[in-house]
Amino acid sequence: MSNLALYPVGLFFVLSAAHFARSRIDSRAAARYTCYGTALLGAALLVLAPPTIRAVQSTGVAVLAVLAIVLGDGLRDGAAAAIRLLAPALRAADAAAHAAQAGNAEAAGNAARAVHRHEVRGGLALLGTVLGLRLALITAAAPGLSGEDLTVGPELSARLALAGYTAVGMLHTTVCLVALLRELVRRARAAGPGRLGTGLRLLTGGLVAGLLWNAWSMDDVLRAAATGIQDGPEDTLCAVLGGLCAALIAAGLGSTLWPAAAGAVRGWVHAHRRYRALTPLWRDLHTVLPQIALDPARRLPLPPRDPQFALYRRIIEIHDARLILRQHCDPRTAQWLDQATRRFPPPCDHAAATAEAAALAAALELAASGAVPEAAAPEAVLSAVPGTTVTDTMDGEAEHLAHLARVYATCPAVAEVRTRARAERARAASAAGALR
Repeated sequence: MSNLALYPVGLFFVLSAAHFARSRIDSRAAARYTCYGTALLGAALLVLAPPTIRAVQSTGVAVLAVLAIVLGDGLRDGAAAAIRLLAPALRAADAAAHAAQAGNAEAAGNAARAVHRHEVRGGLALLGTVLGLRLALITAAAPGLSGEDLTVGPELSARLALAGYTAVGMLHTTVCLVALLRELVRRARAAGPGRLGTGLRLLTGGLVAGLLWNAWSMDDVLRAAATGIQDGPEDTLCAVLGGLCAALIAAGLGSTLWPAAAGAVRGWVHAHRRYRALTPLWRDLHTVLPQIALDPARRLPLPPRDPQFALYRRIIEIHDARLILRQHCDPRTAQWLDQATRRFPPPCDHAAATAEAAALAAALELAASGAVPEAAAPEAVLSAVPGTTVTDTMDGEAEHLAHLARVYATCPAVAEVRTRARAERARAASAAGALR
């Protein structure tokens, strides 16, 4: 099982890269380098995992396994270079922000970008040098594969070339991690206590774990120089240190993302619950008035992908139905409701919602028959028109309609008015049939 431990660590970094690619970070350069670094590191761990090397080795072509190890090491070098470039990107973003506050954004911004471009060119030049040197050293060593270990001949030059190949990569990674570590330490001190400072300190701990993870390569250097044998894939301790690094980075990022994520989850849950709360009322309205549906293609009762948008659309559809039902309001609704509330008196805080729900139920029954109510005095019609209470926010309107839907579905007085309206509709239909 320990051989599989690198897969979740690698997948964590790859998925983190996808998250950063979708997130909005103030500095585009910082976002790019964060994506590059996490994606390359995750890919390197997936390539260097022992099961991956064994799978390549099982093809029977030994050189492919060696090339896979070299590829994984190269991906890790690229990740280290991207991590190093994150430090100047953060400094450039800070310089641009300070310049904007001082009102000299253009000049300072240009200077910061010039410094950033210079450091990027230096970092890429260093990466190219490291990759070229490591490729030359591994070519000179001409290693083979014994089990999962890289092996070279007993010659001192071959052993030193293999040890140098690992040492160059280790030193490059150390330089890159220290560059970003210094920047994070400075920011953590400036942030002080609080959620941001805690997150930065956890990220600092993740980089320290990364340095320990990288320092473990010294064992490979010494072993290669002494015996000509070196571990090819990552071993179990590397998986442990990699997991610690990933856990600290996740905790550091999470300390700043938890409140926003929790708020997003709460908003999703509330929107979904309100969306479902409106379903009984909306279903009755849609059955009689199918033209209110803004998305007629949606037939299956599946949970909405975006409950906030679905809730907003459902509110609009209910409002459209209420407007249509104005022309079907029965002036007798007030009398029916008065009689019903004598039998089933609603709570005081439900009185307005009960009147509105009863008017909707009666108008809906009349609309279902296709009949037009008898003429009545304007004040009588207005008293029976379904309410159109509107609040200042969508949350307030959703809460109002959810309360209305609950009363509409559960209030005995509303059910009594609905039954009376349905009976009157049936009586009118019978009378019309008798006249024919």
